[in-house]
Amino acid sequence: MIIGIYGYQDSGKTMLVEELVRALVKQGYKVSSMKHTPHDKTIDCEGKDTWRHWKAGSDPVVFSSETETTLIKHSKTPADDIACMIMSEFRPDVLIIEGFKEGSFPKVAIGHVTPRKGTVLTNPKLGDIVKYVENEVAVERVKDKLPGLDCGKCGLDCDGLARAIVAGKRELKDCKELSEIGVQILVGGKRIAAGRFVSSIVDDTVRGMLSSLKGYGPGKVVEIRLEPKKPKAKPSIRRK
Repeated sequence: MIIGIYGYQDSGKTMLVEELVRALVKQGYKVSSMKHTPHDKTIDCEGKDTWRHWKAGSDPVVFSSETETTLIKHSKTPADDIACMIMSEFRPDVLIIEGFKEGSFPKVAIGHVTPRKGTVLTNPKLGDIVKYVENEVAVERVKDKLPGLDCGKCGLDCDGLARAIVAGKRELKDCKELSEIGVQILVGGKRIAAGRFVSSIVDDTVRGMLSSLKGYGPGKVVEIRLEPKKPKAKPSIRRK
């Protein structure tokens, strides 16, 4: 799950992020974090090799050493785009974003600041944030098991059913479209909803197609990647 921490300068955001990271890591969660500043600052330095790469036309530039890897992109990137990249590449349980006041993720307001859209907690205690994060991670883990159709056959949408399951009021088997077949369809890195029927068709079709190919064997995980097709050039019409 993703959660943002925002507030004015010197409001205690970084200290809170430090405490939150420690508390979550101690409980076994994999945590990533991200820091935003409103100022025109860069970690790159004029004259350094990475700066020279950039000035020559390279963007982004990656600095790699025996102790760290740093990706430097010399342009502003929206918080949601950065979050999507981190979640898809590193797959943390929790991504904590410090400083961004905008974005589609839930946020915690610190200090005397006007609440922004998506604010779920205002000046909370550390324990309250941890409890909120724990619940949201549990909900996301259940939602990953649901088909995501929001069909309403169970009387709820998938988010509502997941929350009811985490609260102990419902069970996973209450989902009427839950498939026992492990099929996931991703488009652009985002999961596409698929119920029992679609999952069964995809599984049978793909495995049937692959059964005659060398290297395929029953019981193996199958991954297929389709690159976007380039649009065909329209034939030119010559006029007489």
